[in-house]
Amino acid sequence: MPPAPARCTLWSMELNQTDPAYVEALNLYLTGDWAGAEPKLVQLADTYPGSTFVRLLLGNTYYSLGKLNESVDAYRSVLQMSPELAAVRYKLGVCYYRMGRLLAALEQFEQVRAGGGQSHAMAGYFVGLINFFLGNNEDAAIGFEELKGQSSESLIANFYLAQLKLQDKDYLGALELLRELVEQSPDFAEVHYMMGTAHYGLRDNNQAIQCFRRALELNPQDDRAKTKLTLLTDVQFA
Repeated sequence: MPPAPARCTLWSMELNQTDPAYVEALNLYLTGDWAGAEPKLVQLADTYPGSTFVRLLLGNTYYSLGKLNESVDAYRSVLQMSPELAAVRYKLGVCYYRMGRLLAALEQFEQVRAGGGQSHAMAGYFVGLINFFLGNNEDAAIGFEELKGQSSESLIANFYLAQLKLQDKDYLGALELLRELVEQSPDFAEVHYMMGTAHYGLRDNNQAIQCFRRALELNPQDDRAKTKLTLLTDVQFA
């Protein structure tokens, strides 16, 4: 019979520093030796079937090894024991997303959002991104707005929100977002193209030309920018 594990404050999970096999597996995990840690953690999961901590480490190890199906099983087993662990639910959602199971991923990220917590901002990002892919623009905008509100230093939400505003012909709204983004990422070619599209929609052709030219400088293979510049200047681009 293995010794009873000591309690740890980390997510109320269990940590055992008295079992040599436990310590060995943990050391392999902490040093990034995923291949070495995997069989040790599998054995520990059998030895300590009620340890959510071991199963979390096993799920993380599977994920690092690219074994997404096994990672999903491990994370789900953690949530069966401790469904309140939003960080684990977020990890499960990321697995589903990488597997292309978008609706399953969306369900997990929505539950993370509902519970709040540290993973809330990035859960909003994935909710926005998945709905963006699915063509659910209103729900996508809600997710990206949450990301922007929760993580104002990150402007990735600006990129997608600007795309949604361009689709809705809200060119001024798109420009406001893109100007914030271009200050942080001045060499992001797609942002300059999108700004050109917004200026073109506002019939501000001189600004549009400048933006399309900058986009083409940064990405000479952008045929869209070439076409727009030809349309606006009657100059043919090779």
